[in-house]
Formats: sequence, structure tokens, C-alpha cells
Amino acid sequence: MPSSTSPRRRLLAGAALALCLTAAHHGAATERKPPATIGLAASTAAANPAAASSAAVKRPRGAELLARLWPSYRDRFIRPDGRVVDNGNGNISHSEGQGYAMVLAVAAQDREAFDRIWTWTGKQLGIRPDGLHAWRWQPDATPNVTDQNNASDGDLLIAWALGEAALRWDEPAYGEAMRRITRAIFQHNVAGSRLGPILLPGANGFRAADQPDGPIVNLSYWIFPAIDRLQKMDTTQDWAALRRSGLALLRESRFGPLSLPSEWVSIGEKRATFAASFERSFGYNAVRIPLYAAWSSRVATDHLRPYLTMWSAADNIGPFVIDIEDGKARETLDAPGYKMIFALTQCIAQNKSVSPELVMRQNDLYYPATLGLLSLLAISERKPQCL
Repeated sequence: MPSSTSPRRRLLAGAALALCLTAAHHGAATERKPPATIGLAASTAAANPAAASSAAVKRPRGAELLARLWPSYRDRFIRPDGRVVDNGNGNISHSEGQGYAMVLAVAAQDREAFDRIWTWTGKQLGIRPDGLHAWRWQPDATPNVTDQNNASDGDLLIAWALGEAALRWDEPAYGEAMRRITRAIFQHNVAGSRLGPILLPGANGFRAADQPDGPIVNLSYWIFPAIDRLQKMDTTQDWAALRRSGLALLRESRFGPLSLPSEWVSIGEKRATFAASFERSFGYNAVRIPLYAAWSSRVATDHLRPYLTMWSAADNIGPFVIDIEDGKARETLDAPGYKMIFALTQCIAQNKSVSPELVMRQNDLYYPATLGLLSLLAISERKPQCL
């Protein structure tokens, strides 16, 4: 999440993650509740409770891979108190990272880790009076919260994870917390526009009154799988309208010779364009756009077209940070976690298999490690035959 005046920058690359865990099954939701979809280890058993007791039941491939990868991720990036450490970004913590880890903990059925992460998040970042979370926490600063603005993607992730946890572990308090956050998101982060309701990156700094070409949006904050699930778990908010504006922006924001979205987009005019005060690139924020688009069954595969040739497994070329205006590569996104996103897009749009070696390759840094595990979840849910 950026501050209200400047974009967040990450200098990431790397390698490390490893193995070992067994995931326990916790019961499926009742008929009146939408089943939790990110608990991969429970998917087979939830569909057939009688068979779940049989030793012959084999867990889905995605569940096996997650069970091997989650313990290393947890031990490397999550402190005992529940703080998620972005070791490629000065060891800061942020609401986005807390939310990602909560989603992964639910998927791995690790309630102990989930509770630690959620407790730290509420105590350290839940300091705003509006129900949203401050986005940036710095270990060597006093006070530790160095930007009290919220990040709407972080709050979306936290709400999504809480909703899934409420179903998986039959804990009403999680559901109540989810609804408090979603109400606050729609009150403070959702604004009207020519496209309908849009998701502002933060409560402050991105409206028409704040930027000369505002409103400013970031398409990587439209977490389509979260929107899909929250639409089922919290029917009091207009998630469908929020999805529609995101899809419209995906169509409008195809810039330059490669038809790629920029990190930051102005929608103040009749058509989306580059945001004047921000860098014009497809980079560390925007790389999540194809991840979220491919993860959602509500997003047409046409939206994946610009990303299908950004990485060649056979030639080991790409993906890259791209200059939007001239289409030239600025740097390579060489960690395996970034490549997993493009393996996901090729799986969904072209039925290409995903190499087990790529799935298991190590990521040293928090960000690509996280994106790699999220891509694994997306493949497991959307098209598990690719694994």
C-alpha cells in the first residue's frame, strides 16, 4: 500500500521455501453457509464426509503441495507474535502481508497460526477509529505505525480470511469481524465514478479532490477471488458492482504496445489513462493483476491475453517489469513465485501443465514466496489438473 503521496516500491528477487506439514481436516460448513473454498486439504473430505475417515482417501495434489510448503513459509516469515515480515522491504510489516498470511493459514488449516496473525493485526494495525487497518508498521520506528492510511487490498484480504475462518472453524466472532471490516471498506474506500462504485487504494489521498487527475486507482487492489467469496459471505454490500467496475477497468487499462495496465491509473477523464504523479510501469504491484484475474471464475479468460507471453518456461525468459509506454523490459522478475503467476495464467487460458519443480523451487523473499503459494491455491481451485 502506498502512502497517500508516493507509490510503494519493492526491490525483490530471490529463492527459498521448503517442506513438511500435515494438515488436519475440520468440518465442512452447514448447508446455509457457503463452503470455505481455500481449505485445499479439506476439499475431498468436505465433499464426501463418509470417505474422509478412510485411509484410502488421497488428498488433492494441491493440498499435498501446500502441506509441504506452508511450514517453511510460516517459520521463515511469521514471527511468534504473529507479525508477518517483508524481508525484501526493510523487514516492515503491512496489512496486505497480514491478510495474505491469514488466507494461507486458513488454507493450510493452521488455526494456531491464524489466531496469532489476526491478534497481532488487530492490536498493532487496528488502531484507526473507522474499523480499517493502518497499512505500514516499521520495527525500528517510534511509533511503529509510520502511515496510518489504510490499504484497501489489505483490508479486503483480512476480511476474506476472517470469513473463510468463520466457516472452517465455526467461529462466529470471525464472521462478525469480517462484517465490520467490509462495512468500513464500503464506507471509506468505495467511491462513485463514471464506472460505478470503485475501490480506492486508501481512505486518504486518491479521490478527485486529492489528485489533479483523480480518482486514482490500482487494479491490483481488485482481489477478484475475495470479492467473489465475500459476495456470498456478506450479502449486505454491493460486491457485484465493485466487480463490474474492476472488469471495466481491466478492459480500459490496456496501455502501450503490450496492452498492459499501469501500476496506477487515473479515471478522472472519459477513459482510463496513466496517473500523472506515479510511475508508468507494469511492476511489483501490477504483477498481481493476472493472479487475481486467473483465480476468479467470474473473470473471462480474454482478460488474461496480455499476460500469456510474458514468461516462457521453455526458454527461461521473463517475466519482467515493463515500461508501459515503450514496452521495454526494465528488470527481470526472476524469483519462482513471480513465474508461478504466469504459469497460472497459462494453465487457466491454455491448459498448460505447471512444473512440480517450479512449484517447489525456493523463494528467499516474502513477496514472491507469498505470490507463489497464492498461485498454487488458485491453480488448485480453478484447474487442479494442471498440477
